[in-house]
Amino acid sequence: MGVVKTNRNVARKGVSTFALLIDDINKMSESQQKLLWLQINKEKVTSLTRELDASVAPHTLSVNEIDLLIKEAKGHSRKKKEG
Repeated sequence: MGVVKTNRNVARKGVSTFALLIDDINKMSESQQKLLWLQINKEKVTSLTRELDASVAPHTLSVNEIDLLIKEAKGHSRKKKEG
């Protein structure tokens, strides 16, 4: 019986804090929501990035080779249509 009475008292007091929080999150922009998610999950994201860094072999490309690859990729990009 105590649980039922407690739920009735909450309903009489108004909107729950959780509902207000969800409402505030829904009012945020998509980028703000992503930032909030990252802040909430900072530890998980940090450990995941460490794991990824450890699993990827470092590259052996020189700065000139990287610049050449970027230039080549730009050459293959789609040109804007003249209209």
